[in-house]
Amino acid sequence: MRKLLVLLVALVTVAAFAAVSISGSAWAKLSVEFDTATPQATPTITSGGSVRLVLSGNVGQKTGFSVSFSGFGVSSAYVWEKIYTSDAFSVKYRLGTLSRGTTYVSNSGGAFALDFAIASGDVKDDLSVFVYFPAGGSTLVDADVYNKLSFTFVTLAAFAKGVVSAGAGSFPLIGLDATIDLAKALSIENASLSAYANLKIDPNATGMGMLPNYKFGVSFGIDKLSGGAYFEGPDTIGASFETTVLSPVTLGGYVELPTTLTGFGDISLGAYATWTSELLSHKVSIDFAQPKATVAWTVSVSF
Repeated sequence: MRKLLVLLVALVTVAAFAAVSISGSAWAKLSVEFDTATPQATPTITSGGSVRLVLSGNVGQKTGFSVSFSGFGVSSAYVWEKIYTSDAFSVKYRLGTLSRGTTYVSNSGGAFALDFAIASGDVKDDLSVFVYFPAGGSTLVDADVYNKLSFTFVTLAAFAKGVVSAGAGSFPLIGLDATIDLAKALSIENASLSAYANLKIDPNATGMGMLPNYKFGVSFGIDKLSGGAYFEGPDTIGASFETTVLSPVTLGGYVELPTTLTGFGDISLGAYATWTSELLSHKVSIDFAQPKATVAWTVSVSF
């Protein structure tokens, strides 16, 4: 706790005497979990947040520092610097504890990353190469590769984990996230509609073993209502909604169930309400997945 407070004080002090902008967020959550089988109630309090510093100087946003914390421990921290910047091409490096990946394939830990951003008309390509030293791995140095490509109404994000350790005779684990903006493609106005797919691909397997995890879904938004539905293989379907009809209070909920539904006990569901009070955002939620139900109150702030 003392180390975290010292770090935050140092960041504020630096910002006071230099051309620095600070942004971030913080949250605290009180939850009570009820076990209907026992019965037993377990209350917990958790917190977390992040702080981002950008040093402007005389050359724009060239360098910066980012830190994320959970409780009173730092979970990630890194520095970054833009090496080269133009309208069509830029290069930046990051050094520290970095999280990277897609929905089903990810990695985290100390790494050195080079980020390349390329733009040409409607096409945008962001490529990142992460180099790190795996603990107890088969290689001294390993690498991850992340690439996000956006053009017209399609966005593709791919992540290859452990490129070096995969070896010459095999392939690394691959994650792929794809999104299609159907509203833009179909020229739908005053509404949003998109389809997405999240895949975990094991090129070394065969048949359906190549897709150990996959998810297909659609999301929409119109007027004061938004929501979506999805299928997460091999046997889960779900749906969610959110409405601002009672603004300034936002209401939402979700339901998730197996395709081989045998009874109410197989269903997971939840509901929540959010609102803003001064600088604070509040969320009250209830989640149920037999035999447990959780009631929670979360307070957050952004700056």
